Amino acid sequence: MKAPLFKTITRLVGKAIGDFGLIEDGDRILVALSGGKDSWTLLLALKELQRKAPISFQLGAVTVHPGPEIFDCAGTQERLGDENIPYWIIPADIVEVVKENLTPGTSPCSFCARLRRGILYTFADEQRWNKIALGHHLDDFIETLLLNLFFNGSIKGMSPNLLADDGRNRIIRPLVYVREEMTRQYAQSLGVPIVGCSCGFQGMVASRRRWIKELLSQIEHEIPDAKSNLLAAMGRVRHRHLLKPV
Repeated sequence: MKAPLFKTITRLVGKAIGDFGLIEDGDRILVALSGGKDSWTLLLALKELQRKAPISFQLGAVTVHPGPEIFDCAGTQERLGDENIPYWIIPADIVEVVKENLTPGTSPCSFCARLRRGILYTFADEQRWNKIALGHHLDDFIETLLLNLFFNGSIKGMSPNLLADDGRNRIIRPLVYVREEMTRQYAQSLGVPIVGCSCGFQGMVASRRRWIKELLSQIEHEIPDAKSNLLAAMGRVRHRHLLKPV
């Protein structure tokens, strides 16, 4: 019998799939498995939906390994073997590339993310995975929106269903309705092997996202529906009432 929390997560993932047309019959979906709570939750929710869905789709997982002695994937390999999910590890010297090429004023985490995406996109294209699933949850969507509003002066967030800039890879984010606390609780209850980032740059990056998290927490004390409203607002853009040059 599935735990109530997992049933809730799979229901929300299923709703996102339906609302945004994320999965179609015959899709080959590659989950970017970082080893964190969010990507584990996404992978196992999709596996459950794969079993129950009226359509057929293939599922695999991949980890872009950032460099030697950064983290150990042995536990992940063992667990995915038990789950019968195809799994690949792509070795990459990302940490060294960041060290050698980071320019002043550039976030090492953003630079690392761009490098990972490039490697991931190339692998998916070569192996004929037509969709890449990322583990961004509801809180990520809202925090990204506010980060762009406050620090970049733009109304920009993340899309649940996005054609990448390369014009080939389709990015889906099925956790759009799932709160971060749910992925944390589920991963803890399941005992999956969590692999955190042990990069030497960790802790050196500006804490803007942490500040946004704290701000949202304060706002929720006054407005309990704040996050739900912010997420809904991303789909209710009234262009006539925004600044538009003549």
